[in-house]
Amino acid sequence: MAYLLRSMLFVPAYNEKYIKKAIECDTDAIIFDMEDGVPKEKRKEARIILKKYLDSGIFRGRQIVLRVNPLQTDDLPEDLKLISDDQIMGIITPKISDAGNIKAFEALLDFVEHREGLKSGSLKLLPLIEKAQAVINIDSIASASKRNIALLFGGEDYLDSVSGKNNCPRHLFDMPRTMIVMAARTHGLLPIDTPFLDLKNEQAFMAEESQSCAMGFHGCLIVNPIQLPWCNRVFSPSAEEISHAKEIIETVERIQIQGANETVINGKMVGPPMYKRALKVMELEKLIREYEAIQTQRKERKSI
Repeated sequence: MAYLLRSMLFVPAYNEKYIKKAIECDTDAIIFDMEDGVPKEKRKEARIILKKYLDSGIFRGRQIVLRVNPLQTDDLPEDLKLISDDQIMGIITPKISDAGNIKAFEALLDFVEHREGLKSGSLKLLPLIEKAQAVINIDSIASASKRNIALLFGGEDYLDSVSGKNNCPRHLFDMPRTMIVMAARTHGLLPIDTPFLDLKNEQAFMAEESQSCAMGFHGCLIVNPIQLPWCNRVFSPSAEEISHAKEIIETVERIQIQGANETVINGKMVGPPMYKRALKVMELEKLIREYEAIQTQRKERKSI
């Protein structure tokens, strides 16, 4: 199954104001945060509040993910009780170090599926890469479970794990970003970039995430809805990119009939690698159109 995760909005589960705002947000996925975004003394209350909204069905049809608490915490088993039907797509696994952690979360989801009568393997894992040790072990983490669908980069916690500075230039993220993209794409997962924390700076956001998109990232974590339209735009093919991709596909398929594999378009050489990338552009554009059609139908049903 193909997933569209250009934008993934964090919503602290204890804050009803933010939960209500998320209902209408044009984010591809909603992350209900039970971990760092929730003060420890409010986590029980957060579960009660979130369960109320999940039971209402108001988020049915959306891609819903839980950021649960880490392994070996008392909160984790309680967080997993929020999964009672197929509304929850999966969980974000925080503070992981290696493939063994993924296996442990996998076993917990096996138990939840059996408990709730859900289809085996239906609950997905989205490992959050926020420790230097996880970056070092990234390939084994990516391949540790068939439940994995994405690798998420947590840049600020990564910086803390290497004693870095949060005002560092962008290039200090280049190594972990590159490793996450390579591991994710190697194993058929979606690489998702770290949140951009200059929340209202559209120009800087677009510059930063355009580079991430060019590196191979599929989407970005978001902590403020103001960034959602920027995020969806930067991680979607532009009209120019779609037109160019169509031209490449049509031209290459035409010359292939003639027994050739390479040609020149607008003075630039085009061959099999460019053809493959053009096909991916069109696959993403199709996925976006299908997803937007589903969300339009969902909104129309809700308004009736």
